[in-house]
Amino acid sequence: MMPFAFCIREKRWCEFAEPVNGESTQFLQEFALKYNMVIISSILERDINHGETLWNTVVIIGNNGNIIGKHCKNHIPRVGDFNESMY
Repeated sequence: MMPFAFCIREKRWCEFAEPVNGESTQFLQEFALKYNMVIISSILERDINHGETLWNTVVIIGNNGNIIGKHCKNHIPRVGDFNESMY
């Protein structure tokens, strides 16, 4: 799943940002547990512990449904209204 896959024109892209343990990750945690599989997914993370910084984050979910790792990147390229220097 891509972090911007479900963005719609009615909302700005940054309004889709969520904590790493937000709805998207919880949804995928259920699938990982149900189907006994590891899922690696990208989300647009709003990090409340770092001044609400926006990150392009990859979340790794183990087959037991737990988050076993993540990698955050904030060097989001400038495309349209995406401009990392603003965040």
